Amino acid sequence: MGSIAVDVHEIPIIDFSNKELKPGSHVWASTCDQIRFALEEYGCFVAKYDELLSNNEVDTQIFCKSKDLFDLPIETKMKNTSEEPFRGYIGQIPQLPLYEGLAIDRATSLEQVRKFVDLMWINGNHHFCDIVHSYAKQIALLDEMATKMVFESYGVEKHWKPVEAVRSHILRFSKYDESNQDSDTTIRFIPHTDKNFTTILHQTQVGGLQVQAKDGTWISVHPKPSHFLLMAGDMMKVIHIILVSKYIRPTSL
Repeated sequence: MGSIAVDVHEIPIIDFSNKELKPGSHVWASTCDQIRFALEEYGCFVAKYDELLSNNEVDTQIFCKSKDLFDLPIETKMKNTSEEPFRGYIGQIPQLPLYEGLAIDRATSLEQVRKFVDLMWINGNHHFCDIVHSYAKQIALLDEMATKMVFESYGVEKHWKPVEAVRSHILRFSKYDESNQDSDTTIRFIPHTDKNFTTILHQTQVGGLQVQAKDGTWISVHPKPSHFLLMAGDMMKVIHIILVSKYIRPTSL
């Protein structure tokens, strides 16, 4: 007799769309506690963030525009280079035959987005540029708010400003080839952790993303337009060890 694995875990969903979510408020303090619990237990949480839904359908347009990007010739996409590892164009890799990605470094800068666009389209693409820049700024606001609340939840908010001053945001477009339909469990990207401070993932309705719980269980993340998965990167874990251990009893993140 066969058995079916039951997912007993559920990644916390935290509402960032609450109008009462303001520094110093009860809602702010409660949300800080929720974020801390989620990161300690799962290393991530789902942020419900409706700002993009009310911003000229930027969330819908960003996925449409990303399709235009990936439809460009390989030779063009490979112009997206970087001296930093894991940035620029990633694709045509035998170990990851179903994955392709492009990145815009410092994506909250309109100048940097324009440089990327001019590299991809010889005649420019103003609409793509505007949509991507608007999207990047909105996601950056979510990231900065959530990260600041992490510091506050541990009582080390005075250290937030120095960290904020040296951070920048990378916007990566990722595509997973659907041509191989032999199995629903085909792995299109190997299990990994991210080296950066935080990662925010915004999925299409196709889904397929999973995160691993402490007990080794893989948890499926079910996409919705207003849901963004915020994950603690390796750098956040390092900061957690350095800062938090000086002020309170260490906890796991």
